[in-house]
Amino acid sequence: MARFGPWRREFSAPLSVLQSELNKIFDDIWNPARYPAGQGGAPVDLEPASWVPAIDLVETPDGYVLTAEVPGVDPGSIDLSLTGNTLNIRGLKPAEDGQDLTGSVLERRFGPFYRQVVLPGEVDFEATQAEARLGVLKIKLPKHQQAKPRTIPVQSA
Repeated sequence: MARFGPWRREFSAPLSVLQSELNKIFDDIWNPARYPAGQGGAPVDLEPASWVPAIDLVETPDGYVLTAEVPGVDPGSIDLSLTGNTLNIRGLKPAEDGQDLTGSVLERRFGPFYRQVVLPGEVDFEATQAEARLGVLKIKLPKHQQAKPRTIPVQSA
């Protein structure tokens, strides 16, 4: 007969917590209907990607600036789309002609890429600008007028 004291837990307790967390993860992936559109639920587009570009997302008073590393990618092959507050970045980095794929060290990535970024707030789609220079994609996403911070003057009585 096993004795349970205050210092001893039931053996299955940690496993139950782990099972609960795994169930939440799978619910998030396979049940996107739980989330309203554009609220950061499961990705809508599950297209295969060979690699994912690294990004930085910075908020400014007027909007957001997203910088993505896309070395070797032709700027004309990058496709940007914005749905609600979700930005989709996709493109293709072609393999070099005559590349020897039998080398002993192969670290560079080639092929299609895809990245989905949920922005913290709504942006003005019409004023969005993007440019690519030296393998860096910079996207300027101005905030909607309603989302911009406003100051309220305080008057003395």
